[in-house]
Formats: sequence, structure tokens, C-alpha cells
Amino acid sequence: MFMSRRVTQLALIGMTLSLTVTAASAASYPQELEKDLIAVCEAVKSDNRLKLHRAVKATGLNMKNLHSGLVCNGQDMITFAVANGADVNAQHIARRINASLRVLTAKR
Repeated sequence: MFMSRRVTQLALIGMTLSLTVTAASAASYPQELEKDLIAVCEAVKSDNRLKLHRAVKATGLNMKNLHSGLVCNGQDMITFAVANGADVNAQHIARRINASLRVLTAKR
């Protein structure tokens, strides 16, 4: 009797821990980082290089990493800038990631 109760308790503890780990890994970005990434997208759209620089610096990431991973309304940073008429920021991002703006936009 005592042994079956102990096994049941251990099984419940194991399941609780596994659910806790699963919930923790399913969580997305921390709230602060998510706000910073949204600010980067808004800064790209604003066509203001200073605002873009401050937003990128707030994330703690560099422009190359952001460009390879950040998606603004389903588009990468340069395409998002060009689509919103932010040509100054599009050229700035292209220079920072060592790419030609003509080549990047021609592929899309």
C-alpha cells in the first residue's frame, strides 16, 4: 500500500515537472525584447536613421543578426523599409549588412 502511494506521488511529481518545462520552453521572447523588436520595425518604417540606431542598440543585437532573423509584417527589414517608402533606412541597412540594395530588392 505504502509503495503504490509512493510510486503514484513520484509519477505525479514527474508529470508536473515535465509540464512545467514544456510550458517554459513554449514561451516566446521576453516581453521587454518583444517590445524592443517591435520598436525596431517601427523605426525602420519611420525612415529616421537616428531612431533606427537607438532601437537597434536597445535590443542588444547587431544589424546583421536582426536582418537575418527579424520579420516585420512578414518581410525582412530591407523589404519592409522599401515597401513603406523608407529609402534612407533601406540604404542604411543594406550598407550595414554589406549587401547591395539593388540585388536584394531585385530578388523579391
